Amino acid sequence: MKPMKRFTDSSVEELVEDPEFISAVKQAKTETEWAQFLQLHDGPKGNMLQARKFIRLMQTTEEILPEKEILWKAISKMDRKHTHTGKSRNIKRFVRMAASVIIIFAIGSLLRSKLQLHESPYRFSESSGTENSVLILPGGEKVDLKKTDSELAVLNDQEAIQIDQDSIVKADIADTKEAMNEMIIPFGKKSKLTLADGTIVWLNAGSRFAFPQKFEGSNREVFLDGEAYFEVAKNKEQPFIVHSNDFQIEVLGTKFNVCGYSSDNYSEALLLEGSVNIRVKGRLFKDELLMSPNQKATWSKERKEISLHSEPSPELSIAWVKGWYEFSDENLEQVLTKIERYYNVKFQYNPAFISRALPVSGKLDLKESIGEVMTVISEVAKIDYQIAGDNLIIIN
Repeated sequence: MKPMKRFTDSSVEELVEDPEFISAVKQAKTETEWAQFLQLHDGPKGNMLQARKFIRLMQTTEEILPEKEILWKAISKMDRKHTHTGKSRNIKRFVRMAASVIIIFAIGSLLRSKLQLHESPYRFSESSGTENSVLILPGGEKVDLKKTDSELAVLNDQEAIQIDQDSIVKADIADTKEAMNEMIIPFGKKSKLTLADGTIVWLNAGSRFAFPQKFEGSNREVFLDGEAYFEVAKNKEQPFIVHSNDFQIEVLGTKFNVCGYSSDNYSEALLLEGSVNIRVKGRLFKDELLMSPNQKATWSKERKEISLHSEPSPELSIAWVKGWYEFSDENLEQVLTKIERYYNVKFQYNPAFISRALPVSGKLDLKESIGEVMTVISEVAKIDYQIAGDNLIIIN
């Protein structure tokens, strides 16, 4: 079908009042169907994306905005009063301008309320440093996970969680809507988790993850601080939403990696299969992207900018799942940060010196000792190092 410009030439105001566009938004039940609809239209699609947000928000709320109602009545009264005088032309121009302001104000109020409701931050449990990964049940009970690479599975039929295909712990789900289980993965550890819907999550070192015993309601929502690779079970009726520190990622069924440690100055999302709708949290209209396979979205916390680019070797980003760390033209400081997490060590170095180092490429077997790994790093990055203790490495 030949691409059309029917909607790409329209303003946001025109689109939200266009019956055909509203009908198209309602009919596109999934992100895949919406992406197919966008492909039929040639030209910039920013207005279409923004208008869709307004329409979907208005569809999903029945709340009345008192500010809008009061102000609109005031303007209508003003309009009626001055229409009977000889000043109708100027007044009507003012009324149109004021009405536009009120519409923007009302939509902004609605979006702010929706944003606050949908993005209320999840508060992870307070935890002191621990050598082992920990599962925290909704009632507060902590279960130590002894293995370096632990494996858990939610058992719906038993209202329990199986650990390492061995022990089973009962989950307290008296309040299933609010109660969440938590996983805390310290540096030097990893974990694999199968959720109630069959979604599989691999959690990297230094990560925290919150998930329910069963998914109820219109969405499947989980919370992440750190890095995780997801293989999401498909369910068109119940979108899967990942809340990380900077991103909100909505999917129906796909494979993707999210890296969003609160201590890093960036967050990344890499899509391997399917499609995802990704939005930077805390921003009303900007920075929402529909990602395609083999694309990476990077959010810079310093520049407050998001970029989207093709990733020729997406498998490098998820090699950690299989116990490898592969990097290609990567910043040396980022490499050292990841090694700190993988091996639970601390590097001491001059930041100015590290910042001048050239990008490095290589492959590390994470099953090797830190000494063997540092031998490879020193050769690749042309640096000298000294292991000063069990957990401290000094780079000269």
